[in-house]
Amino acid sequence: MIIKGFCHPPLSSERREAELDCSQTGQVTLRCGEHVIMASVAELQISPPLGALPASIVFADGWQFKAGLDYELAEWVRHNTIQPQRWVHRLERNWLAIVVSVALVVVLGLSVYRYGIPAASHALTRLLPQAVPVYLGEHVLETLDEHMLSPSLLDAQAQWQIQDRFALLQDNLPPLPFELNIVFRSWPHGPNAFALSDGTVVVLDSLVEMATTPAELDSILLHEVGHVYHQHVMESVVQSALISVAAALIVGDSSGMADMLTSTGVFVASSGYSRDAEREADQFAAEQMLKNYGTT
Repeated sequence: MIIKGFCHPPLSSERREAELDCSQTGQVTLRCGEHVIMASVAELQISPPLGALPASIVFADGWQFKAGLDYELAEWVRHNTIQPQRWVHRLERNWLAIVVSVALVVVLGLSVYRYGIPAASHALTRLLPQAVPVYLGEHVLETLDEHMLSPSLLDAQAQWQIQDRFALLQDNLPPLPFELNIVFRSWPHGPNAFALSDGTVVVLDSLVEMATTPAELDSILLHEVGHVYHQHVMESVVQSALISVAAALIVGDSSGMADMLTSTGVFVASSGYSRDAEREADQFAAEQMLKNYGTT
């Protein structure tokens, strides 16, 4: 069997006409102009067809041969390579297999995003040393104070009353991963309260002013304590940072990870949590309100 095609000399992109003599069992002969190379099949580096890429043969001294009509060499390669490569090559050219593979990759990607990353975030959060959420909480509060929040305008007596009542609520709380600390800040863009990763609960003046009863304010504070109890802050930070950290490691630039985690913490604090996290915090607050006030 003579297969006509072209060859490339070693370490060269020059293309020359050539033919491959495969008539002898277990041996091939490459003829390219004045060059004649004989080699056993065992000495060859045989590359089967890969998708749209043609089959090729590389000799021990670096000469490479490709057929003019790819199916001729591909057929010879199939008979001179290990059997499993046949079905791999068929799959690579099968459009149905390609479409199914793409669909499986999409389903797998969505499953990882919906279930895998949250599960990994939950597990990783519990493995982190306590210094990490403490460090993050402190730096997030510093960043918020620098760029968004202002010192509280509430009088000292109002702050003490809320802190005393908050301390009494803590007597009936289940064990928490962090010691709670309530701080007051002012912000002109609406009432709000939010928890940080180190157990700090930030209460805005406008929320205190809007609350019609102490119990109403307590229910909001207990909701934020629920986020601390379930460590939703760190879970959200870890979940948001996983892809970014992976990308940073891939490109070899991990110098800005601390700043990135801080900015992610600021985003979580200002934008909120997932629906599942909010439901868990609501459930926690309802249970504590029932325990302290006899009603939710």
